[in-house]
Amino acid sequence: MSNAAPELPPRIADSRKTPRERVVLPGMVIYGDGAFSINCRIKDISDAGARIVVPAGLAVPTHVVFMEVKSRVVHDAVVVRSATPEFGLQFTSTHLLDGELPAHLQHLKRLR
Repeated sequence: MSNAAPELPPRIADSRKTPRERVVLPGMVIYGDGAFSINCRIKDISDAGARIVVPAGLAVPTHVVFMEVKSRVVHDAVVVRSATPEFGLQFTSTHLLDGELPAHLQHLKRLR
């Protein structure tokens, strides 16, 4: 019998540049220039992205606007991970819904 500790598998490094905070918050995925939206649940979030869960059977397009409902922050986002019903989003820009919005997000004014 050997008293040597079993060899553990190598630890997988998290390649994210900013750590994510685990949360349970409401979110909304908006696409089609505001014509379509999906309510979702935010599971974790950072300054650079988020992991969300959408209702079963729904898909999320590659490029979306993602809104943190409580804080009224909106992000242009790209889906970088898809494991339905969970999706990983990478934020490409961030704006306050109650602030100045770029031209391509003017359709969100109706949410104010």
